[in-house]
Amino acid sequence: MAQSRENLRSSARWNEAPAGDPHRDVTGALHDVSNALTVLLGWVAEARAAAGAASPTQLDHALAIIEDRARAARDLSRRAIGAHGAIEQREEQLDAVVGEVVDALSVEAQRAGVKLVVSGRCPGLRVPMAADASQVLTNVLLNALAWAPRESRVNVEPREDDSSAAVLVEDEGPGVPPDQAARIFEGVTGRDEGAGVGLRYARAVSRAAGGDLELLPGGARPGARFLLRWPRLDPVLPQPASSSLRARVLAGKRVLVVEDDADVAVLLEAGLGARGAEVVVVRTAAELLRRADDGYDAALIDLSPIAHDVRGAVDALRRGSPAVTLVLISGSAVGLPEGLEGVRIRWVRKPFEVGEIVAALSEAGEEK
Repeated sequence: MAQSRENLRSSARWNEAPAGDPHRDVTGALHDVSNALTVLLGWVAEARAAAGAASPTQLDHALAIIEDRARAARDLSRRAIGAHGAIEQREEQLDAVVGEVVDALSVEAQRAGVKLVVSGRCPGLRVPMAADASQVLTNVLLNALAWAPRESRVNVEPREDDSSAAVLVEDEGPGVPPDQAARIFEGVTGRDEGAGVGLRYARAVSRAAGGDLELLPGGARPGARFLLRWPRLDPVLPQPASSSLRARVLAGKRVLVVEDDADVAVLLEAGLGARGAEVVVVRTAAELLRRADDGYDAALIDLSPIAHDVRGAVDALRRGSPAVTLVLISGSAVGLPEGLEGVRIRWVRKPFEVGEIVAALSEAGEEK
């Protein structure tokens, strides 16, 4: 049985949002990373359960959602540690954002016994920073699913006016009592398992983007009504779709990968090899020193294997390959480690996609 929202309990740790960029609010970011992983794991389970009977199209659909949510979790993590330069700023049609989020949450809705219903469309209405809009809408819909009773509906309605895009979310739960409405964005929650972070953080992200998130007065039926407002963009002519085929852009390149995580090493070996590169993987500093003179066009370097003597390892590589392109692959957000001052080195922060590594290597090649 759903709890009454009258039993809102304060979570004192989250009562005050930090000033400045909401994405540097580590608590809020981790909350939304948790949301992204919830969706991702739900679809992993769905894909596994259907693996024997699903069509290739159905499996591709599940993988696309898994990829999207994993990318969202990655971007949230990067922002929280200050890696703003690595975040792609996108734009997308509002209908597409709504459709993708509702689709991604279909497994969670099924588990909750609730039907997500999209009512209405806004053809051609585009919004900037679509990843942020998706993040906030995911948060609001997960909140609605948590409160909606089984066999009820959550209505999701895209809207537009002269200055903004908007999405109305209505559930059929107990609603928010008027005397509690002012506190709903202050870090409180009525759920025993809730942390009291989601709506506070969602509003902060919305306002940072030039939008807002507000609780509307109750309608004719029971339930809570939230309105997400987002900046809108002027319409543009459609652009031709680009090819998704992977070009062999690294053909003829010899790339050294210094990485002690076997899964990351396999990913890079497969991804770069598929693009034409000859990939050599070493997992220890001793192995690196033995193969430093073999000659490389580029080296992807994780710091862990060479942490005891970073500069010595880099110097050994540069002696064997004076023109080598150096790319640091690390999750650190505090700058280059001591010993690399004055060394020309690119940086791709973990977690990354293979495409980011390819872009770094390609750009370096163009500069030479």
